[in-house]
Amino acid sequence: MSFVQVATSDGQKMQAFEVLSTNKEAPGLVLIQEIFGVNSAMRQLAQDWAERGFNVWCPDLFFRSEPGLELSPTNEAQLNLGLELMQEMDNAQTLKDLESTRAQLAKKLGHDNIVAVGYCMGGRLVVELAQQSPIKAAISYYGVNLENVLPALGQAAPALLHIAELDRWVQGEARETIELEVEKREGWESYVYAGCDHAFARPKGMHFDAEADRLAIERSMEFLKRYT
Repeated sequence: MSFVQVATSDGQKMQAFEVLSTNKEAPGLVLIQEIFGVNSAMRQLAQDWAERGFNVWCPDLFFRSEPGLELSPTNEAQLNLGLELMQEMDNAQTLKDLESTRAQLAKKLGHDNIVAVGYCMGGRLVVELAQQSPIKAAISYYGVNLENVLPALGQAAPALLHIAELDRWVQGEARETIELEVEKREGWESYVYAGCDHAFARPKGMHFDAEADRLAIERSMEFLKRYT
């Protein structure tokens, strides 16, 4: 476990938290953060995915404004800062940063067998990355604003979406739109987790649901095995 530097397309240096599998030939995985930076929860998720057999890089996507930022979801001021940073983010450049991460991870591993997994903000970015990057597959956990992203999304890599039933960011028509868009796409799947709220898979989070997390991991692993 350590941080590596990623050279971005605009000539900057971005840190990424690295946790490697014991097998260098194992697939690579670009882990995409929530709005709270590469905090302890994201670092734990990186370790968890490495233990499942992936070589993981989790880039610091807020590095242009607040490098090394670690926020707490339970602190209202820090939550608001994370939301502000997300709204100020240059989405096109962020996707380029993620592609730079994928490309340099692939170079390090010596193969292009790379997937991506994103949570919350990352759950949106990962499906956009599935269109713009040659990742093999994408996993989205409770992605936000997907009802606006998916209808305009072109051809993309296979994706699996985990949706929380009680997620206030994905309710009613928004969820219906997301599920209908998934049904239209070959190789795409979505699951709704009954009784679960947003961030049900965040380690030690207030809405963590052990059974839903276990089921989502099981489904994710089955899905990724088809493409890696």
